[in-house]
Amino acid sequence: MLSAFARIIYWGHVLESLIQAADAIGVQVDDATTERFRRYRQLLIEWGSHTNLTAIKDPEAIIEQLFIRSFRIAVQAGGSVTTAGWFDGRRIIDIGSGAGIPGLPLKLILPEADVTLLEANRKKCDFMDHVVADLGLDGIHVINERAEIAAHFANHRESYDLATARVVAKLPVLAEYTLPFLKQGGVAVLPKGPDTQAVQTEADDAAYAADEMGAAPAIIQAVAHPGTSPTDHMVYWLKIRPTSDRYPRRVGIPSKRPLAVA
Repeated sequence: MLSAFARIIYWGHVLESLIQAADAIGVQVDDATTERFRRYRQLLIEWGSHTNLTAIKDPEAIIEQLFIRSFRIAVQAGGSVTTAGWFDGRRIIDIGSGAGIPGLPLKLILPEADVTLLEANRKKCDFMDHVVADLGLDGIHVINERAEIAAHFANHRESYDLATARVVAKLPVLAEYTLPFLKQGGVAVLPKGPDTQAVQTEADDAAYAADEMGAAPAIIQAVAHPGTSPTDHMVYWLKIRPTSDRYPRRVGIPSKRPLAVA
């Protein structure tokens, strides 16, 4: 058990990492925001003792692998490394948000963005609702629904500027989950692993699905910062055409029968 003094020193170290990571994407973090991150981490640990929220339990790993790594979604999303201003007034949807990752950390550093956290699991939605209320956040919405259903709602379909998802699914599936939510000119930003060739192969396999959803060919960018987590390869899909009303298909079909050239 750390002493009170040691906890202060430890949190100061963690706080500095958060501040530096946010600064790397052009965001100045104030004391109120750092306190919200501290409280969010505390809630993750408390709720994680009785609810399956995330496999990451270590307090420092929560900061590095969940919070700071989420900031990478903002890197180049607006076409440049420093993109904080691009997010002002933008609508973001985080699909399969789970414990709120990456949508909640993005909301904390980009308060002018309007963020939707879409999650099919009711208990995880209860957790996110609790966090939003506890932190006193505005402009953030928790939706308990499947992506295949929510993407056909008029107030969500082709309404977002950015869609992201950290759910474990292949890109052909993620194309059908994310792209119907985007307006023309919107972008899907999907973090994948450090293996360059594997990500390229997966993107090639998803080319047909992405085109069916109205996206331009994928751009893949290695993003190693901010933070010290392993390199992510971000897959960017720009929405250039409307998505046909037949997509996404019925619940479960995108994952069971991913779109591919016959």
